[in-house]
Amino acid sequence: MKESVIAFLKENIGKTSAGHITGFGAWLNATIFDVKDNGDVLLEFEVREEMLNPMGTIHGGAIAAILDEAMGMQLFVKSADEDAFFALNISVDFVKNAKLGEKLFVSTELVRLGKSTANLKSIILNSKNEVVAHGSSNFLKVK
Repeated sequence: MKESVIAFLKENIGKTSAGHITGFGAWLNATIFDVKDNGDVLLEFEVREEMLNPMGTIHGGAIAAILDEAMGMQLFVKSADEDAFFALNISVDFVKNAKLGEKLFVSTELVRLGKSTANLKSIILNSKNEVVAHGSSNFLKVK
């Protein structure tokens, strides 16, 4: 577990991650909502217009990306400094839609961190505490 990263995340509660990460993760623009002493991170995402499908609800790809981002961040926090991972797969169950401007809250659980793989699961809730989606992913450690 990366204590310095946990301390950094705690200092940045309420701020977006966009200035601290690059690429697609920066585009998703998560807000750090809460960080527990054990490294569990709760993220908040706002549904933006460019995340919508033609029906005006959040696109399934955006949901999958949010889950992937949250699981990847959680794995980064809880793994050793020298460890790097990439996702082998992702499984997503879409439960409820979300509309423009809605806030989504994502929590992730590290199920298992092994010698060569890691398994995580994550859930997305809306502000009414209703499940929007949940998913799981397996990651492979890169040497």
